[in-house]
Amino acid sequence: LWAPVHTFLAWALVREIDPDHQSAAIAAGIASGLWILAGLDAVGVLMVGALMVAARLVTNSTGRRPLIPDLTLIGIFATAVSFTTVGWIAGFGLAIAIYIDDRMADGPSVPGSLAAALTALGSTAVASLAGVFPRELPNVRPLLAVAVGVLALITVIREPEAPTEMVDSRSKNFLSQTRLHASRTLIAVLIFAATLLTGQDALMVGPLVIALALALTSNEIERIRRQ
Repeated sequence: LWAPVHTFLAWALVREIDPDHQSAAIAAGIASGLWILAGLDAVGVLMVGALMVAARLVTNSTGRRPLIPDLTLIGIFATAVSFTTVGWIAGFGLAIAIYIDDRMADGPSVPGSLAAALTALGSTAVASLAGVFPRELPNVRPLLAVAVGVLALITVIREPEAPTEMVDSRSKNFLSQTRLHASRTLIAVLIFAATLLTGQDALMVGPLVIALALALTSNEIERIRRQ
């Protein structure tokens, strides 16, 4: 029952961080669905959905600035999903996404800054009440942590190719390369944080790691093709 939901969310996430390549999104969706069908542990759909919203907000793929009701709903959603470790990572990531979007638009605004601050505080408060913060350092999986860390580092230092996808069907403006880079970086850092904080359960981030790897691979293929 959950496999189709994970398939859709993984597809939607990759469409936000790699909008030019439908094939990468489809492959990520199939991999995520098969992961669930195989009975492997995976992060909840709430976290994946929150990451997708965060990427969509920073990439600004709709071309529309979030209104105060939008920011309110995002803040409520981020707070509501923060009752687990990975949920808090996603919720706090949404707060960062609001801040990045606000800074990259017309500069910091009072509604954007306030929404980012309240979202960060709300998600952290729920996580604290739920007792999700470990009292001791998690026993991480070294090889997986290193692999995801390398992917995150590549995402940070490797700029994506200039997008050829339009902002939306009614606009003649291309997606911002700077925003796309910021969106990818945010998602990569959040996935790396989830890998560290979940300790021995870090295999649950597998579908997200696959999605990020596919986005980076398609970007390198596109770079070679353009050259």
